[in-house]
Amino acid sequence: MDRPTIFDGDYGSLVRLVQKCLLSAPVDDIDGIFGPVTEEAVIQFQDKHNLANDGIVGPQTWAKLEEVFDLPPYPTRMLEPLASDVIDEIETAAAESDVADLIWADDRGVAPLAYTKGMALAYATCVRKFERGDMTAHEIARGDNGDTNYDALALYRKEFMRIGMRTDVAGRETLRAVFVFLMGLGMRESSGEHCCGRDQSAENVESDTCEAGLFQTSWNYHVCCTDAEMLFDEYRHALEGKEPQCQLTAFEDGVSCSGDDWENYGSGTGAEFQELSKVCPAFAVESAAIGIRNLRKHWGPIGRMEVRIVPEAEAMFSEIDAILAANGSVA
Repeated sequence: MDRPTIFDGDYGSLVRLVQKCLLSAPVDDIDGIFGPVTEEAVIQFQDKHNLANDGIVGPQTWAKLEEVFDLPPYPTRMLEPLASDVIDEIETAAAESDVADLIWADDRGVAPLAYTKGMALAYATCVRKFERGDMTAHEIARGDNGDTNYDALALYRKEFMRIGMRTDVAGRETLRAVFVFLMGLGMRESSGEHCCGRDQSAENVESDTCEAGLFQTSWNYHVCCTDAEMLFDEYRHALEGKEPQCQLTAFEDGVSCSGDDWENYGSGTGAEFQELSKVCPAFAVESAAIGIRNLRKHWGPIGRMEVRIVPEAEAMFSEIDAILAANGSVA
């Protein structure tokens, strides 16, 4: 697959990658924002290598960047699966955690055990990706800069402080905070059911705006940053070969959805996104993680402050950290 084409106005890890290649700038100036300075650097690179100098990083420019700077293959390769005994330990910890018995607000009741186990495994995957230097995982784990218009963590900063968590410093604690947030968002949006389809009371059936999966995300969220398309390519490419780390077995245990839920609407990328969100819950998790950091208004309950931030979730994810460290899966 080719990397997505990027140009002036884009934001995300792919922009940051181009900046690292082409800008002679301090690390702090590598901001992931494709503006005039980045565009001019791209044009100069294109001129130097006899490419169309339009300032757009498309297939030919990406190919030359890969050649000159020895960029890693695209899409990102999937992680090797965790050992079965580590998976069992994570699932047991999730099942015995306090968050597994928590009664959620808005008549959501107790989360399906499958949701709690699945989220624990999805977190373990994201932690491992972060530790290997995955660009998207580091985007998810960046410190919030106080921009409450776009970043859900910034909007809920006081709620995180209430349970003793900081979100303003990049790293594993912020990554954990994202999953604490997602735990509450998933219960609010789908009651923890991975195969949840679009809102049947809504008349919209456009492929790009039909919601799907745990967090009721629709494909039009991808305008938030380049990482949305990167994740989509990573997981759909993996599905073409062998089963990726979707955590489907965990998320679907004891959960049943109707034919209406499984139905996908429209065609093209939007319909494919709907399907992938339901058959590959880990993809839905990471997609939502990127979305809440960069386009939190995509989800109405976030702006209405309806997402519960609970210490029980933080305690469970901290235990997963300890299990990964004890088994040598991460530092």
